[in-house]
Amino acid sequence: MGRDTRRSRLVIIALLIAAFTLITLDYKTGRSANGARGVVHSALGGVEDGVSAVTRPIGRTVSSLAHPNRYHDRADRLAQDNAGLRRQLADNAEIGRMSKQLGDLRLLADKGQYSVVPAKVIAVGDVTGTDWTVTINAGRDDGVDVDKTVLNADGLVGTVSSATAHTAVVRLACDPNSRVGARLERTQLLGAVAGGQGPSALTFTLYDASFRVQKGDRLVTFGSMDYVAGVPIGVVTKVTDVGGLSRTAEVKPYVSVGTLDLVGVVVGRPATDPGDRLLAPQSVPTQSVPTGSAAQTPGTGTGTTPGTTRPGQGGTG
Repeated sequence: MGRDTRRSRLVIIALLIAAFTLITLDYKTGRSANGARGVVHSALGGVEDGVSAVTRPIGRTVSSLAHPNRYHDRADRLAQDNAGLRRQLADNAEIGRMSKQLGDLRLLADKGQYSVVPAKVIAVGDVTGTDWTVTINAGRDDGVDVDKTVLNADGLVGTVSSATAHTAVVRLACDPNSRVGARLERTQLLGAVAGGQGPSALTFTLYDASFRVQKGDRLVTFGSMDYVAGVPIGVVTKVTDVGGLSRTAEVKPYVSVGTLDLVGVVVGRPATDPGDRLLAPQSVPTQSVPTGSAAQTPGTGTGTTPGTTRPGQGGTG
Protein backbone atom coordinates (compact mmCIF):
# COMPACT_ATOMS: atom_id res chain seq x y z
CA MET A 1 0.00 0.00 0.00
CA GLY A 2 2.81 2.42 0.93
CA ARG A 3 4.77 1.59 -2.23
CA ASP A 4 1.70 2.29 -4.49
CA THR A 5 1.08 5.58 -2.77
CA ARG A 6 4.74 6.62 -3.20
CA ARG A 7 4.63 5.65 -6.88
CA SER A 8 1.45 7.67 -7.48
CA ARG A 9 3.03 10.72 -5.90
CA LEU A 10 6.14 10.38 -8.08
CA VAL A 11 3.98 10.15 -11.20
CA ILE A 12 2.01 13.29 -10.28
CA ILE A 13 5.23 15.19 -9.51
CA ALA A 14 6.74 14.14 -12.84
CA LEU A 15 3.63 15.23 -14.71
CA LEU A 16 3.64 18.62 -13.00
CA ILE A 17 7.35 19.14 -13.78
CA ALA A 18 6.73 18.26 -17.43
CA ALA A 19 3.76 20.66 -17.63
CA PHE A 20 5.63 23.61 -16.09
CA THR A 21 8.69 22.86 -18.33
CA LEU A 22 6.54 22.99 -21.47
CA ILE A 23 4.87 26.22 -20.33
CA THR A 24 8.31 27.80 -19.75
CA LEU A 25 9.63 26.69 -23.16
CA ASP A 26 6.47 27.91 -24.92
CA TYR A 27 6.74 31.31 -23.24
CA LYS A 28 10.43 31.75 -24.13
CA THR A 29 10.20 30.53 -27.73
CA GLY A 30 6.84 32.14 -28.47
CA ARG A 31 5.65 29.04 -30.23
CA SER A 32 2.01 28.21 -30.65
CA ALA A 33 0.14 25.19 -29.40
CA ASN A 34 1.60 23.13 -32.29
CA GLY A 35 4.63 20.89 -31.75
CA ALA A 36 5.87 19.48 -28.44
CA ARG A 37 3.45 21.49 -26.29
CA GLY A 38 0.51 20.44 -28.44
CA VAL A 39 1.43 16.74 -28.19
CA VAL A 40 1.95 16.83 -24.46
CA HIS A 41 -1.22 18.97 -23.96
CA SER A 42 -3.27 16.31 -25.69
CA ALA A 43 -1.90 13.75 -23.22
CA LEU A 44 -1.84 15.91 -20.10
CA GLY A 45 -4.74 18.29 -20.87
CA GLY A 46 -6.97 16.74 -18.24
CA VAL A 47 -4.32 17.13 -15.58
CA GLU A 48 -3.67 20.76 -16.59
CA ASP A 49 -7.38 21.58 -16.51
CA GLY A 50 -7.73 19.94 -13.14
CA VAL A 51 -4.85 21.91 -11.71
CA SER A 52 -6.33 25.15 -13.13
CA ALA A 53 -9.75 24.38 -11.65
CA VAL A 54 -8.18 23.90 -8.23
CA THR A 55 -5.84 26.88 -8.34
CA ARG A 56 -8.25 29.42 -9.94
CA PRO A 57 -10.37 30.11 -6.80
CA ILE A 58 -7.18 30.38 -4.77
CA GLY A 59 -5.82 32.93 -7.23
CA ARG A 60 -9.01 34.99 -7.07
CA THR A 61 -8.93 34.98 -3.28
CA VAL A 62 -5.30 36.13 -3.27
CA SER A 63 -6.19 38.86 -5.82
CA SER A 64 -9.08 40.11 -3.68
CA LEU A 65 -6.77 40.27 -0.67
CA ALA A 66 -4.13 42.12 -2.67
CA HIS A 67 -6.71 44.63 -4.06
CA PRO A 68 -9.40 45.01 -1.34
CA ASN A 69 -10.65 48.39 -2.66
CA ARG A 70 -11.62 47.03 -6.08
CA TYR A 71 -14.94 45.57 -4.91
CA HIS A 72 -15.66 48.46 -2.55
CA ASP A 73 -15.22 50.92 -5.43
CA ARG A 74 -17.60 48.88 -7.58
CA ALA A 75 -20.17 48.84 -4.77
CA ASP A 76 -19.81 52.61 -4.38
CA ARG A 77 -20.35 53.13 -8.12
CA LEU A 78 -23.48 50.98 -8.02
CA ALA A 79 -24.77 52.93 -5.01
CA GLN A 80 -24.14 56.24 -6.81
CA ASP A 81 -25.92 55.00 -9.94
CA ASN A 82 -28.87 53.88 -7.82
CA ALA A 83 -29.04 57.26 -6.06
CA GLY A 84 -28.92 59.03 -9.42
CA LEU A 85 -31.82 56.97 -10.75
CA ARG A 86 -33.83 57.73 -7.61
CA ARG A 87 -33.19 61.46 -8.01
CA GLN A 88 -34.25 61.29 -11.65
CA LEU A 89 -37.48 59.52 -10.74
CA ALA A 90 -38.16 62.09 -8.00
CA ASP A 91 -37.49 64.95 -10.42
CA ASN A 92 -39.86 63.44 -12.98
CA ALA A 93 -42.57 63.04 -10.33
CA GLU A 94 -42.09 66.66 -9.20
CA ILE A 95 -42.31 67.92 -12.78
CA GLY A 96 -45.52 65.96 -13.29
CA ARG A 97 -47.02 67.27 -10.06
CA MET A 98 -46.17 70.88 -10.87
CA SER A 99 -47.54 70.50 -14.40
CA LYS A 100 -50.85 69.29 -13.02
CA GLN A 101 -51.04 72.18 -10.52
CA LEU A 102 -50.24 74.68 -13.24
CA GLY A 103 -52.90 73.17 -15.52
CA ASP A 104 -55.54 73.30 -12.78
CA LEU A 105 -54.61 76.91 -11.98
CA ARG A 106 -54.85 77.88 -15.64
CA LEU A 107 -58.27 76.21 -15.90
CA LEU A 108 -59.59 78.22 -12.93
CA ALA A 109 -58.13 81.46 -14.33
CA ASP A 110 -59.72 80.83 -17.72
CA LYS A 111 -63.14 80.23 -16.16
CA GLY A 112 -62.91 83.49 -14.23
CA GLN A 113 -61.21 85.37 -17.09
CA TYR A 114 -58.40 86.39 -14.75
CA SER A 115 -54.90 87.30 -15.85
CA VAL A 116 -52.59 85.57 -13.37
CA VAL A 117 -48.87 85.38 -12.67
CA PRO A 118 -47.91 81.88 -11.43
CA ALA A 119 -45.64 81.82 -8.38
CA LYS A 120 -44.26 79.28 -5.95
CA VAL A 121 -44.38 79.52 -2.16
CA ILE A 122 -40.77 79.72 -0.99
CA ALA A 123 -41.17 80.59 2.70
CA VAL A 124 -43.75 80.55 5.49
CA GLY A 125 -44.10 83.47 7.90
CA ASP A 126 -43.98 83.33 11.68
CA VAL A 127 -47.24 81.43 12.11
CA THR A 128 -48.00 82.27 15.73
CA GLY A 129 -51.74 82.85 15.48
CA THR A 130 -51.32 86.59 14.89
CA ASP A 131 -49.40 86.49 11.62
CA TRP A 132 -50.38 84.11 8.83
CA THR A 133 -48.26 84.90 5.77
CA VAL A 134 -46.23 83.20 3.06
CA THR A 135 -43.57 84.49 0.68
CA ILE A 136 -43.73 83.81 -3.06
CA ASN A 137 -41.06 84.05 -5.77
CA ALA A 138 -42.76 86.76 -7.85
CA GLY A 139 -42.57 90.51 -7.31
CA ARG A 140 -42.98 93.94 -8.84
CA ASP A 141 -40.90 93.05 -11.89
CA ASP A 142 -43.53 90.39 -12.67
CA GLY A 143 -46.47 92.78 -12.26
CA VAL A 144 -47.22 91.81 -8.65
CA ASP A 145 -48.26 94.68 -6.41
CA VAL A 146 -49.83 95.29 -3.01
CA ASP A 147 -53.50 94.27 -2.56
CA LYS A 148 -53.48 91.89 -5.53
CA THR A 149 -55.65 88.79 -5.06
CA VAL A 150 -53.79 85.50 -4.67
CA LEU A 151 -55.48 82.18 -5.43
CA ASN A 152 -54.74 78.59 -6.35
CA ALA A 153 -56.68 75.84 -8.12
CA ASP A 154 -58.90 75.40 -5.02
CA GLY A 155 -59.84 79.02 -4.42
CA LEU A 156 -58.86 82.09 -2.42
CA VAL A 157 -55.43 82.15 -0.77
CA GLY A 158 -55.16 85.80 0.33
CA THR A 159 -53.80 89.16 -0.84
CA VAL A 160 -50.35 90.64 -1.38
CA SER A 161 -49.35 92.71 1.65
CA SER A 162 -45.87 93.79 0.45
CA ALA A 163 -43.66 93.25 -2.58
CA THR A 164 -40.04 93.64 -3.68
CA ALA A 165 -38.60 93.34 -7.16
CA HIS A 166 -38.64 89.54 -7.17
CA THR A 167 -40.63 88.40 -4.11
CA ALA A 168 -43.88 89.22 -2.34
CA VAL A 169 -45.49 88.54 1.04
CA VAL A 170 -49.04 87.20 0.94
CA ARG A 171 -51.43 87.71 3.86
CA LEU A 172 -53.52 84.55 4.01
CA ALA A 173 -57.31 84.67 4.27
CA CYS A 174 -57.07 83.06 7.74
CA ASP A 175 -54.90 85.91 9.08
CA PRO A 176 -56.60 87.73 12.00
CA ASN A 177 -56.24 91.03 10.12
CA SER A 178 -57.83 89.63 6.96
CA ARG A 179 -61.38 90.63 6.01
CA VAL A 180 -62.86 89.51 2.70
CA GLY A 181 -66.05 90.66 1.05
CA ALA A 182 -68.11 87.53 0.33
CA ARG A 183 -71.36 86.51 -1.33
CA LEU A 184 -73.58 83.49 -0.67
CA GLU A 185 -74.15 81.26 -3.68
CA ARG A 186 -77.72 80.27 -2.74
CA THR A 187 -79.22 83.65 -1.91
CA GLN A 188 -76.62 86.03 -3.39
CA LEU A 189 -76.60 87.87 -0.04
CA LEU A 190 -73.51 89.86 0.88
CA GLY A 191 -71.33 89.73 3.95
CA ALA A 192 -67.70 89.47 5.07
CA VAL A 193 -65.35 86.60 5.89
CA ALA A 194 -62.73 87.19 8.59
CA GLY A 195 -59.75 85.17 9.81
CA GLY A 196 -58.48 84.62 13.32
CA GLN A 197 -59.94 81.15 13.96
CA GLY A 198 -56.91 79.20 12.77
CA PRO A 199 -55.91 77.89 9.34
CA SER A 200 -58.99 75.71 8.80
CA ALA A 201 -61.82 78.03 9.85
CA LEU A 202 -63.16 81.44 8.83
CA THR A 203 -66.03 83.49 10.24
CA PHE A 204 -68.76 84.78 7.92
CA THR A 205 -71.15 87.55 8.93
CA LEU A 206 -74.08 88.80 6.85
CA TYR A 207 -74.34 92.55 6.38
CA ASP A 208 -78.14 92.46 6.77
CA ALA A 209 -79.18 90.96 10.10
CA SER A 210 -82.69 90.22 8.86
CA PHE A 211 -81.47 87.34 6.68
CA ARG A 212 -80.21 83.88 7.59
CA VAL A 213 -77.22 81.69 6.78
CA GLN A 214 -77.63 77.93 6.32
CA LYS A 215 -75.21 75.06 6.74
CA GLY A 216 -73.87 73.99 3.35
CA ASP A 217 -74.02 77.47 1.82
CA ARG A 218 -71.01 78.17 -0.39
CA LEU A 219 -69.24 81.52 -0.63
CA VAL A 220 -67.30 83.41 -3.28
CA THR A 221 -65.69 86.86 -3.25
CA PHE A 222 -68.02 89.63 -4.45
CA GLY A 223 -65.29 92.04 -5.52
CA SER A 224 -63.78 95.09 -3.84
CA MET A 225 -60.68 97.24 -3.92
CA ASP A 226 -58.61 94.29 -2.63
CA TYR A 227 -60.36 91.24 -4.07
CA VAL A 228 -61.59 90.31 -7.50
CA ALA A 229 -65.08 88.82 -7.75
CA GLY A 230 -66.06 85.17 -8.12
CA VAL A 231 -63.14 83.44 -6.35
CA PRO A 232 -64.35 80.43 -4.29
CA ILE A 233 -63.82 80.91 -0.54
CA GLY A 234 -65.36 77.98 1.32
CA VAL A 235 -68.51 76.31 2.64
CA VAL A 236 -70.57 76.99 5.78
CA THR A 237 -70.10 74.19 8.32
CA LYS A 238 -71.74 75.67 11.41
CA VAL A 239 -74.34 78.41 12.00
CA THR A 240 -74.15 80.63 15.08
CA ASP A 241 -77.30 82.29 16.37
CA VAL A 242 -76.89 85.90 17.43
CA GLY A 243 -79.95 87.32 19.12
CA GLY A 244 -82.17 84.71 17.51
CA LEU A 245 -80.90 85.53 14.00
CA SER A 246 -78.61 83.13 12.13
CA ARG A 247 -76.42 85.73 10.48
CA THR A 248 -73.00 84.45 11.65
CA ALA A 249 -71.45 81.17 10.55
CA GLU A 250 -68.24 79.18 10.59
CA VAL A 251 -66.74 78.54 7.16
CA LYS A 252 -64.30 75.84 6.10
CA PRO A 253 -62.00 77.30 3.42
CA TYR A 254 -61.39 75.41 0.20
CA VAL A 255 -57.68 76.17 0.34
CA SER A 256 -55.49 74.13 2.68
CA VAL A 257 -52.78 76.37 4.15
CA GLY A 258 -50.59 73.41 5.07
CA THR A 259 -50.23 72.27 1.44
CA LEU A 260 -49.73 75.61 -0.31
CA ASP A 261 -47.28 75.32 -3.18
CA LEU A 262 -48.14 76.84 -6.57
CA VAL A 263 -50.33 79.96 -6.49
CA GLY A 264 -51.43 82.62 -8.93
CA VAL A 265 -51.48 86.39 -8.43
CA VAL A 266 -54.36 88.06 -10.26
CA VAL A 267 -52.87 90.98 -12.19
CA GLY A 268 -55.84 91.50 -14.51
CA ARG A 269 -59.51 91.67 -13.45
CA PRO A 270 -62.32 90.17 -15.54
CA ALA A 271 -64.52 92.52 -17.54
CA THR A 272 -67.64 91.15 -15.79
CA ASP A 273 -68.36 89.38 -12.52
CA PRO A 274 -67.75 85.61 -12.99
CA GLY A 275 -70.67 84.89 -10.66
CA ASP A 276 -70.68 81.33 -9.31
CA ARG A 277 -69.21 79.55 -12.33
CA LEU A 278 -65.88 78.89 -10.58
CA LEU A 279 -67.63 76.75 -7.95
CA ALA A 280 -67.66 73.00 -8.59
CA PRO A 281 -70.99 71.60 -9.83
CA GLN A 282 -73.26 70.62 -6.96
CA SER A 283 -76.25 68.29 -7.10
CA VAL A 284 -79.51 69.84 -5.91
CA PRO A 285 -81.55 67.54 -3.62
CA THR A 286 -85.18 66.99 -4.60
CA GLN A 287 -87.66 68.44 -2.10
CA SER A 288 -91.35 67.58 -1.88
CA VAL A 289 -93.78 70.49 -2.11
CA PRO A 290 -96.75 70.43 0.34
CA THR A 291 -100.21 70.37 -1.26
CA GLY A 292 -101.67 73.80 -1.77
CA SER A 293 -98.37 75.64 -1.45
CA ALA A 294 -96.69 77.47 -4.31
CA ALA A 295 -93.46 75.94 -5.55
CA GLN A 296 -90.41 78.14 -5.32
CA THR A 297 -88.62 79.08 -8.47
CA PRO A 298 -85.43 76.98 -8.81
CA GLY A 299 -82.32 78.89 -7.80
CA THR A 300 -84.03 81.11 -5.20
CA GLY A 301 -83.75 80.68 -1.46
CA THR A 302 -85.50 81.60 1.73
CA GLY A 303 -85.22 85.25 2.59
CA THR A 304 -84.45 86.45 -0.92
CA THR A 305 -85.96 89.82 -1.70
CA PRO A 306 -86.22 91.84 -4.92
CA GLY A 307 -83.13 93.90 -5.60
CA THR A 308 -80.72 91.32 -4.15
CA THR A 309 -77.37 91.36 -5.92
CA ARG A 310 -77.11 88.75 -8.69
CA PRO A 311 -74.05 87.46 -10.56
CA GLY A 312 -72.76 90.13 -12.85
CA GLN A 313 -74.83 92.90 -11.21
CA GLY A 314 -73.02 95.31 -8.94
CA GLY A 315 -70.55 92.67 -7.80
CA THR A 316 -67.38 94.09 -9.29
CA GLY A 317 -65.31 96.59 -7.51
